[in-house]
Amino acid sequence: MRKSDVSVAKNYLNEAEIKLLGLLVEQYLAFAETMAQQRIPMYMRDWIQRLDAILQINGRELLTHAGQISHQMALEKSALEYDKFRETQKQLQHEESLKELEQDIDRLSPSRKNEPD
Repeated sequence: MRKSDVSVAKNYLNEAEIKLLGLLVEQYLAFAETMAQQRIPMYMRDWIQRLDAILQINGRELLTHAGQISHQMALEKSALEYDKFRETQKQLQHEESLKELEQDIDRLSPSRKNEPD
């Protein structure tokens, strides 16, 4: 995972949620293709209404407001959480490296086997 990945919301979806998102996108694109095949002109407001309809048909709740968290606040929070995650990962890797080093030393040094812990 890269730091740039944490600012993309879909990166937090599990497999089932990604599949659902893909199905919704397929439905929307199928509708768009149908309109294109029939040469029916569509305006931006039409696309918004159709997307809302597809979401509602699928039992999804529509977001009717901008929310309470700004984009900048979300980016700052995700960056902070990523930094914590990376620090934890570094610590785990460091501990694993030390364990591997001890195991290597034990294998190479028969005299250590006789030392008390």
